[in-house]
Amino acid sequence: MKYVFSRTLGLLATIATLSGGFWLGATLTASAQSILEEQGNIEPALEEYPITIEAGDVIAIIMTSEDFDTVLSLIGPDGEEVAFNDDYGGTLNSRIVYEAEASGDYIIQSMAFDGQQGGDFDLEVRLATAYEMAFNQAQLSLEAQDLEGAIAAYSEAIELDASNPEVFLGRADAYFGQALSEWEAAGNFDEDEAASFEEQFLEDLDPEIRDIIVADFETAADLYEAEGDPFTAQSLREQVQYIETGEFPDATGAPPLE
Repeated sequence: MKYVFSRTLGLLATIATLSGGFWLGATLTASAQSILEEQGNIEPALEEYPITIEAGDVIAIIMTSEDFDTVLSLIGPDGEEVAFNDDYGGTLNSRIVYEAEASGDYIIQSMAFDGQQGGDFDLEVRLATAYEMAFNQAQLSLEAQDLEGAIAAYSEAIELDASNPEVFLGRADAYFGQALSEWEAAGNFDEDEAASFEEQFLEDLDPEIRDIIVADFETAADLYEAEGDPFTAQSLREQVQYIETGEFPDATGAPPLE
């Protein structure tokens, strides 16, 4: 996922690459049993699966492959595409979380990104968990720059499962974006000042919001470290130092490669 404010703040520019793969730790309820499970080989790189969905159902369509870059599309009863996903959660796998507006026969299209290369894949369709729905809503809200909605949805996802570092990074991004929007609206940026845009913003950042953002970054770093990814954890901690001081650590102080 491309974080919407990374282009504005240099300190967030690496979040998209640091946020790693999407992880689902939520336990499925009895009503969230699998609707469809498929294993196959795409040759050529397109397969279609018909599925009936009732209005109001929220389904999760998950396609994974170690052989190729997956793409998912969901075609509605009227023949129009109602949902699409290429890369999800920083991986080349695909996931659609979709709430059906109308009952009827839908078609899932599973594809390879280049339209030619095929390979083995797994496809699962089931009712979405509460965690998936909250996380998906958070991402949609962030992309739409509904920052208050994104913060609320990310917080809900964290309450349901606090094991996914990407959720904490997304909430931090939303808080940054909200603070930046308010700061710019107040006319705080002075082009004549010697300090850069980022330095001015960080200097003016509300300490309470700074603490929330730092806590989310540190939690994400701890989670990555627990998953066996110390390099991403270290990068996030360097981001924390920049948020707190406006300076990155000296490269000479980086831990040695093992």
